Amino acid sequence: MRRIFVDTGAWIGVAVARDGAHEAAAAYARQLAERKTLLVTTNYVLAETYTRIRYDDGHAKAIAFDTLIGEMARRHQLSIRWITPPIHEAALELFRRYDDQDFSVVDCTSFVVVQRLRIRDVFGLDRHFVAMGCILHP
Repeated sequence: MRRIFVDTGAWIGVAVARDGAHEAAAAYARQLAERKTLLVTTNYVLAETYTRIRYDDGHAKAIAFDTLIGEMARRHQLSIRWITPPIHEAALELFRRYDDQDFSVVDCTSFVVVQRLRIRDVFGLDRHFVAMGCILHP
C-alpha cells in the first residue's frame, strides 16, 4: 500500500475552508482517498495543527478536526506515529546540526519519522521536506 506523510500545512489546508491552500489540498486529499493511500502523520504534527486551527478558527473547528482524525484512524486510513524519546532526541540532533535552516523541532521530528519509515512523499506546504530529500505534493 502506498503511504504518504501528511504535514501541518496540508491538514490545515484540508480542514480550513478559508485557508489559501484549501482547494488544492482538498482536491489532493480526495485523490489520495480514491487511491486508498495510507496517510501517516505524528502526534506532534497533529498537536501543531489542533493549536493552529483553535487559534485561527476557534474551538469548534478544532473539535471537528479531531473528529475527522479519529474517524480516519478508526477506518485505517491514517496511521498516527507517536514521537518517542529516541525519536525526539534524534530530531534535536538534526535541529542542532542544521543551524543554517529554520527548521522547527516539529519539522525535525517529522524528518526522523519519514526517514525511519522510508517515506519519500509528503503532502504538505513546507519546502523544508524538499531540502531533506522528500517529494512534496500536491
